[in-house]
Amino acid sequence: MKKVIKRLSFSIIIFIITHIGVKMAKNNNEFIETFYSNKLYPAISNSVSFMFSWLPYSAGEILLVFGVVGLIVLMISFLRRPSLDYLFEIFSKIVVTAAILYVAFWTMWGLNNFRLPLEENLGYEVEKLTTQDLKETAIYLIERIKDLEDQMIFDENNLPVYHGDTQAILQNSKVYFDIFAEEHSFLSNGRYSRPKPMFFSEVMSHLNYTGIYNPFTAEANLNVGVPRHSIPFVALHEISHQRGIAGEREANFIAFLASVESDDDYFEYSGYVSALNYIINAIYSEDKDMYFELSELFSLNLRSVYRANADYWQNYQTVISDIGEINNDIFLKSTGQIEGTKSYGLVVDLIASYVKMKRA
Repeated sequence: MKKVIKRLSFSIIIFIITHIGVKMAKNNNEFIETFYSNKLYPAISNSVSFMFSWLPYSAGEILLVFGVVGLIVLMISFLRRPSLDYLFEIFSKIVVTAAILYVAFWTMWGLNNFRLPLEENLGYEVEKLTTQDLKETAIYLIERIKDLEDQMIFDENNLPVYHGDTQAILQNSKVYFDIFAEEHSFLSNGRYSRPKPMFFSEVMSHLNYTGIYNPFTAEANLNVGVPRHSIPFVALHEISHQRGIAGEREANFIAFLASVESDDDYFEYSGYVSALNYIINAIYSEDKDMYFELSELFSLNLRSVYRANADYWQNYQTVISDIGEINNDIFLKSTGQIEGTKSYGLVVDLIASYVKMKRA
């Protein structure tokens, strides 16, 4: 029983110290940006990512399986010799593990949530948007999409065709991001692993997840079951997390920039289509007539792409997907992203600022 008390006491102390440290970090953005995001984090994530880079699949998934098996073993062992003392022993081990993971999460990645705003690092001026701003942004994106469609190949379902397989998309996403990161010093660069396809992609779809960054293995993990044309944007989004961009709004915008600056039509298309989706949804919530007016400008190919996305995710609209959405919302809010899952859509102001600069 003394061991149990020691474990629980240790865990409580660790939780309290870490929680205080996180609270302090929230109010010291410049310190986090300078000493953590640009110095300590790159050293940690580079080392961890390189350690697992030889694995073709997600090390995080493998560790998760071991964790689940470990819990099952503990449950079976308890059922074989049930006692209050043994139950407390198991509970104390779980609490210690949770405390260690809590510390590891914040030190290995989580503090990036408190770095300087992305617009400050990019030198952007973000202004309050009007519906007219959104309309002009949408028109610009639609025009760029049509220009790209003139240069691309589409299949019999009017969906874009890539010259390589999914593995090629994942590999190229790393290549393009590395080039992009060289021009932006606030992004960590180095010996990072490429995005990993997830063995449990079907499970991810049921949970309504397109990808996930695992800070414990420094891996960008991809749900490769999603419509193929969306994979470039999703891959670049998860790589953004890997390179130190924690916020979903910010990761979406970095993914957009990296895709449209890739000089790869397929990647550019994925970026513009994803950006337009956020803009057009924002317009729908403000002015439905404008939304339908802009929808008339969509090409047959673009309509087919959006229909393919809608059809795919419609198949997974269940209670499980709702649970996945709630879980992600809770996680994001717990890391300081107070808008939760709504933070993904907040990228519209950054996209509009980008378009304004391009049109100037």
